[in-house]
Amino acid sequence: MDNEGVLRKKVRDWLEGLGIKPGDLKIYIQALTHRSFARQINVQSRGNEQLEFLGDSILSFVITSYLFDNYSYFSEGRLAKIRAILVNKKTLSKIAFRTKIDQQILLSENEELSRGRKKESILADALEALIGAIYIDSGIKFIKSWLIQIYENRIENMINTPNITDYKTYLQEAVQADFSKLVKYKLTGTEGPDHDKIFHSAVLLDRKILGRGTGTSKKESEQNAAKNSLISLYNLDLQ
Repeated sequence: MDNEGVLRKKVRDWLEGLGIKPGDLKIYIQALTHRSFARQINVQSRGNEQLEFLGDSILSFVITSYLFDNYSYFSEGRLAKIRAILVNKKTLSKIAFRTKIDQQILLSENEELSRGRKKESILADALEALIGAIYIDSGIKFIKSWLIQIYENRIENMINTPNITDYKTYLQEAVQADFSKLVKYKLTGTEGPDHDKIFHSAVLLDRKILGRGTGTSKKESEQNAAKNSLISLYNLDLQ
């Protein structure tokens, strides 16, 4: 078997292991071809960049549709934040490793030497290109099913344990979606000398205290109060 035959068999076996039955194997090989490899073998091609462009749009559409269908009671802002994390380069590169794309990408010798198989951007781009290839080869129904199978547990974990850095904003968006009301913050006390003061704050909704927090600044105490409110209201694991 020549080198091309070996490559085709390797890619076909890998795809079938992922539950994909390739019709046009050529489109999948293109999805795995980094531009550095295309240049190295003097092919007039930008590698997988066009498929990556398509796959990016398909992924965003599928994730957006799934979130809309299953979590439409969340605010638009909250859904947008969840989607942004699900489709960012870090998440895509993790999924790429899980599906072993790193073992399939065609890279130039220089890119190999610079550890291209571990580069977040290369892995993420290759996954998007693969998504584009699957869409072209198998259609929207199949790619939606395949992506949700891969993403479903990750989405559930994010819904239940979101990656939050600004607890105040997240709390307000959640409360606005659920109660159509605004929360307020109240400084309930301070203690300690001026150079080492501790602040105590509370979150209120219609004069009801949702949570309390402390910190070395008023801002920090409010963030911690919002965090504790999210834990209490939505049973989120933010510890």
